[in-house]
Amino acid sequence: MRPMAPALCGLAMLLAAAAPAAAQTASVRGFVTDAATEQPLQGATVLLTDGTTRAGTATDGDGHFLLRRLPAGRYVLTVSFVGYAAHTDTLVLAAGAAVERRITLAEGAAALDEVVVRAEGETGLTAVAAGLQTIAPAQIERVPVPGVTGDLAGYLQTLPGVVAQGDRGGLFFVRGGAVDQNLALLDGLPVYLPFHILSFYSAFPEEIIDGADLYTGGFGARYGGRVSSVIDVRARNGNKQQVAGEVALAPFLSTARLEGPLVPGRVSAIASVRQSFVEQLFPDLLGQRLPYRFGDRFGKLHAFLSPNHSLSVTALHTSDRGDLAGTRKRFDGEDDATDLPPPDTTLVSWENLVVGGRYTYRSDRWPLLVEAAGGRSAMTNEVGPEDAPDRASEIESYDAALDATFFLRPAEVRLGGRARASTFTYALGGLFQDVEEAEQTLTEIDVYAETVLALAGERLRVQPGLHLYALPARGQQWIEPRLRATYRPAERHALHAAAGLYHQAVAGLNDERDVGNIFTAWLPTPEDAPVPAAAHALAGWRWQARPWLALAAEGFYKTFENLSVPLFSAFPRFTTALQPADGAARGADLRAELHGRPFFYESTLDGYVSYGLAEVEYDAAQATYHPAHDRRHQVSALLHAARGTLGFTVQYQFGSGLPFTSSGGFDVWHLMTPDVDVARDPGVLRVAYNEPFGRRQPAYHRLDVWMERRIEREHTVATLRAGAVNVLNRANLFYYDLFTFQRVDQLPLVPSLGFKVELR
Repeated sequence: MRPMAPALCGLAMLLAAAAPAAAQTASVRGFVTDAATEQPLQGATVLLTDGTTRAGTATDGDGHFLLRRLPAGRYVLTVSFVGYAAHTDTLVLAAGAAVERRITLAEGAAALDEVVVRAEGETGLTAVAAGLQTIAPAQIERVPVPGVTGDLAGYLQTLPGVVAQGDRGGLFFVRGGAVDQNLALLDGLPVYLPFHILSFYSAFPEEIIDGADLYTGGFGARYGGRVSSVIDVRARNGNKQQVAGEVALAPFLSTARLEGPLVPGRVSAIASVRQSFVEQLFPDLLGQRLPYRFGDRFGKLHAFLSPNHSLSVTALHTSDRGDLAGTRKRFDGEDDATDLPPPDTTLVSWENLVVGGRYTYRSDRWPLLVEAAGGRSAMTNEVGPEDAPDRASEIESYDAALDATFFLRPAEVRLGGRARASTFTYALGGLFQDVEEAEQTLTEIDVYAETVLALAGERLRVQPGLHLYALPARGQQWIEPRLRATYRPAERHALHAAAGLYHQAVAGLNDERDVGNIFTAWLPTPEDAPVPAAAHALAGWRWQARPWLALAAEGFYKTFENLSVPLFSAFPRFTTALQPADGAARGADLRAELHGRPFFYESTLDGYVSYGLAEVEYDAAQATYHPAHDRRHQVSALLHAARGTLGFTVQYQFGSGLPFTSSGGFDVWHLMTPDVDVARDPGVLRVAYNEPFGRRQPAYHRLDVWMERRIEREHTVATLRAGAVNVLNRANLFYYDLFTFQRVDQLPLVPSLGFKVELR
């Protein structure tokens, strides 16, 4: 704490000096809604100008906006939204005044001349800013997945640097980071395994998301406790004007959502339930079983206690269970038709439970925003039969956080801190491993300070910061400097860069030799070992070549120190014995995005193509190797053609082969006790492994095709989507049992049909 004390004292003096001036300024807040449906308009542009001074913002999920630090005077307020006629009003602001407006927009042509409210996180595939991808619900909807609703997981797979195992498994790796090195947040609370067992889906459907930020590296001082990436999801508040909802029916995932006001204009609730029926409806699809059950349940209550105070409560529960082996095939390619039960190590399940609340205070007198939050997150992960799992792991954590943002001239200052107390419980049985039950605890403290500076006529945006990561019980702490910057040398060009240091004291262990094993045992890093650390450096460029064409390129380099990886053994076992490893991840990606390009017969084209090149290498005491998530080449492309209410989408994905550990032979194992007779006891046959990750799987290819029809009425929208996953029916490898020579492929050609009705 001591190294930050002078900086914090100086910052407090700066805020105190700025307070009298702040009290002489005014503020404007309000809501923007659709004139016909009274539905909030998220993302509407709000502009305030007096001829020389210009302030702007965009509305949030409630249609709410707030402009602060406005000198007294006469202003013109302009509100616009695509597809609506702009609203204009004149305001006279007195010193210290707090003006509130409720604005309705009618459908028509927007009339705002080339005014864009810019932030670091512009949306779009090419709007990457040194590892930051700001994701809007409309972008998620552009990427179809089986069913008829969008999902964050489907969109993430289009991004270079995000590596998935394929159609199954639910594991994602981000620019060299392992699963446990990625931090997923929902309204500020961690979700430890946020993706479903079929990788098209996550705990974050498009219809509950207000916005999301994906940092593939170089994240700012606000985040800590992970060394690779951050997915920060903000849940949408329910409609405060009228009842709305939807029902979507599809074999893979059906959805029901209901939202509306409890107190009109002030208190709202939203609830969403999703459940798969693929196991019941498709017990045998084109010769392959799909034994997967998964779903999620989400709810949020939001209330404006007063114009300055708001409160929200969020709850999420996810559940997944399935047989990863599905239909197994022998080495000669024939289906395994035996009635023998599948190996226990292919039966997996996990659950997440997240409950928390957030209080927000927006000051009229001071240029200040304060947020206090807290909650509980829990996750269980099991392998084996449901009534008697072979292995089990559980993590439970409690969070408390306090954040403050000061809107000063010419800088924005952010301060905050959070505490997390976690309990880790695991029971590991199985072959050559017998840990009946163990429990460990860990307390983490994060404190940060950062500022956002707009310089050079707002062409340069700099975000320096410091993050303090501490483990009080161990008496350890680390100061982590962070820096992000964006420079716009011209209207259509933007340069981005980011760098920082990171630490984490939590590790997730799995048997990395097993291609299809997604069991993760969470535990703190050993007290007598150094804490894993990383350093990031990223740089990129974006060019808006045409109004309908954007190009982007970005490179990254990450170094890892003291990673906790399992101690490698030539024989199969799950072990909690750890060894340190250093590593590095490096790469670059290229992106091109097409938006609203006119096409034949009054149709338009949208789409993208991206290519990622990367390399990940670990150096442990026993070997130097490329871990299981080292995907060298990755290509993703999507083309969407729309004419009126009809849409047609083609999506392609390619990934070069992932590393795996091959077998070197077999032997027989005896438990050498005094009563063992090796002449009579046949022993246990076991496989012996070669050097770690010395071979690579075949490349992964998948082509999906979708057609969609929307029918819109005044208060309802009906959507019908039909298509197919893997239309080439390519046998992409997912899992191969080195002991039995049985393989499991990714999904075969899978048809999909879904129907959705929305009430708005």
